[in-house]
Amino acid sequence: MKRLFSDTHKLKKVLLQIFFIFISINLFAQSIPDKLLGIWESKDRYVFFEQNDDNQPELVVVLKTYYGWYLDRAAEPDSYAEAEARTRNSATTRKAESIKLQKINTKATPNSLYGSVNLVYSRSQFNTIPFFILNDNMYLSYFEKYSDEESGIIQNTNWNFYRGIAPSKGFQVSPQTVPANISGYIIDGEKLYDVRYWQTYMDYSNDYVNFTYNEDSYQIPKHINSCNANYSCVTGQSKNVRNTVKPFAYKSEDYLFNDEGSVFTKNEEPYMKRLVDKDSFADLIEIVKEANASRKPDAPALFPESNLDWHWELIDLLEKDNQLIQEVRERQQNFGIRGKDVGK
Repeated sequence: MKRLFSDTHKLKKVLLQIFFIFISINLFAQSIPDKLLGIWESKDRYVFFEQNDDNQPELVVVLKTYYGWYLDRAAEPDSYAEAEARTRNSATTRKAESIKLQKINTKATPNSLYGSVNLVYSRSQFNTIPFFILNDNMYLSYFEKYSDEESGIIQNTNWNFYRGIAPSKGFQVSPQTVPANISGYIIDGEKLYDVRYWQTYMDYSNDYVNFTYNEDSYQIPKHINSCNANYSCVTGQSKNVRNTVKPFAYKSEDYLFNDEGSVFTKNEEPYMKRLVDKDSFADLIEIVKEANASRKPDAPALFPESNLDWHWELIDLLEKDNQLIQEVRERQQNFGIRGKDVGK
């Protein structure tokens, strides 16, 4: 009887382990959206997103070090180094950083993709990176149209509220801090109100508060949750936004909207651009090898060449009977030519 109980206990333990393994596989086996796959380039790095043969998302970060003259494979899975050995020198670390991609949460439209992905550096260090892709350009800051059909509060067709996100510094090889402030935009005709939300430790609330400036009055969300942080536009239990400021002039050409008009970003230089003709690790390695094979041109001469006449014949005449100078000249021949011999 005791043995039967022991065998049953072991069987339950094995089944429980199998169950947790199954759950873990389904939890972390996520697909990278097609609009995110491939090689992306910014001013200071290349970022490569790939779905490997085991259906696991992979991330490679190549830094443009030494003012872009050397490409360092700073972050990549170990399997990539086995496939193509990393060059070891003073510009690189012994081993690349390993960054996991998790919680890929995105929405797609015909010409855009927006949402966030978690970069996991260790068990206790991770960052949520929001992004907005529009026609193969990636932006780190965007605004999404806010709607709450159940409450029926925001139903005015003359204005809309757009919730901001907590923008990051991008796909970094080390953890970064979450910004202390974000914005919410009220767009009413030709007016745009920039509402400041600051990070708070209050519990998230679905309540609405009043935003009033002169004759304009709106009801907007009290809190915005972004990147695992809660942001508030009021203090404590107040129902009114304090210290409201006058609106900016809204010009549609200053912003880039997706095809549905649900998301927009400022019309600025994108964070990264997708290399549409290169989409594999082999393509990335080709970029790295080509860049690292180039040589930076020599710096310009400290003193440029000139037609100045140094009168070397007169100098030689004055030095010929000076034994001390002749000994110095003899020693100099072991180190290099004299100025008068340059160009001969």
